[in-house]
Amino acid sequence: MKTTTLIFGCCIINSLTFANDDLALQSAVPVAALKTKPDSSADLPPVLVIDDAISAAMGNHPALRAIEAAVQRQQHLVYQATRGPNPVVGYMASEVGNDGDFGQQGVFLNQEIVRGCKLGLDGRIQQREVEVQRQRLLLQRMQIEARIRTAYLKVAYYQEQLRLQITLQKSLDSAVKAVRSLVESGELGTSALLQSSLESQRNQMLTRRSETQLNAARSALAALIGWQSLDVEVDVTALQPNDPATFTNQWESISASSPEINVAVARQSLAQAKVERQQAEPIPNLQTQWSLQQDAATEHTVFGIQLGVELPIRDANNGAIKAARADTWRTHHEIEAIRRSLKQRFAVVAGQIQQADQQLSIIRDELQTLAQKNLDSTQRAFRLGEASYVDLLNAQRAYISLRQETLTLYQQRAIAASHLSTQLVGVVDR
Repeated sequence: MKTTTLIFGCCIINSLTFANDDLALQSAVPVAALKTKPDSSADLPPVLVIDDAISAAMGNHPALRAIEAAVQRQQHLVYQATRGPNPVVGYMASEVGNDGDFGQQGVFLNQEIVRGCKLGLDGRIQQREVEVQRQRLLLQRMQIEARIRTAYLKVAYYQEQLRLQITLQKSLDSAVKAVRSLVESGELGTSALLQSSLESQRNQMLTRRSETQLNAARSALAALIGWQSLDVEVDVTALQPNDPATFTNQWESISASSPEINVAVARQSLAQAKVERQQAEPIPNLQTQWSLQQDAATEHTVFGIQLGVELPIRDANNGAIKAARADTWRTHHEIEAIRRSLKQRFAVVAGQIQQADQQLSIIRDELQTLAQKNLDSTQRAFRLGEASYVDLLNAQRAYISLRQETLTLYQQRAIAASHLSTQLVGVVDR
């Protein structure tokens, strides 16, 4: 009886070790646990790394192409805004029929002369519009990268979770066969077989759910990249923790180079340019007209000049000037609001990273050892007939649950770290 039971116990425990390199809890350094190591290079499937996914998305994303077209549009408008008014030429006649002759007939030329550097100011406004569109393009690129990173990490998480459950299923299937054999020989009661079958079927249900979640995550990532489907695995080492800079340095980097702030600053610069343009509006343009006529009666050539300016008596553009100045204050406060929002988002993300690090540290330094000792102790007791199969299943369940929790913490931490690397553009205020 002991020999048979020992074989059964070893079957369970050997299956639980999962080849020692497959998951995080098998190593004191959990980074290596997330690496897939095929038996040979010939068996290595194509693997999509996160940088390639981002590059593919950037290469054909319609939102980027649309903003690039908007930048080109504004660049053309810079040229158009600096063009002066066209001259007007025409025919004119006066005193026609006086004394029965043709009077004075000739041509005229009208030209409006723009004063107050209005054309240069119009060009400056359009140039600031170009800068706004350029900053929007950079923001859009960062937002796409943030979405790709989050979707990629979800695929990596579900891919690794499915692998864990498939490996566990092999262990449970072996356990069911072993328990059935022991029940048939009378060494275990039928409750052990029912319990092992229940665990096996429950894990099958979770495995099917993980397959569905993985397929959905793959489809979402493929859609973001612009592919019809995603038929390759992703690199699960993207889940591994890195050694980021201090939170102080990260916040300084975000506050100095955030694309959201850069867009707002560009809009403020645009608003300031509009103030200058509105201030120049009351300066009247010069209206000029030159005419050249032939007097039919005297056969003299008559040359005429007319000059005129608008008098800004009733409308000095004060309302538009004050509105433009108010717009600069609006953009100023928008910048401050974005900074506060970023600070709040940074606090949330930094807290998520710190919390994940604390939990991973406890798992690595305390819970991992306890779970392993509990499993080893229960294994020995089961071999000696001092523990029931239910006790062994509970120890196994606690061990696997801890590994699943570790994997979840890796995902949460990796997503939070990716938010920092993408300047928090993908984080919603809370």
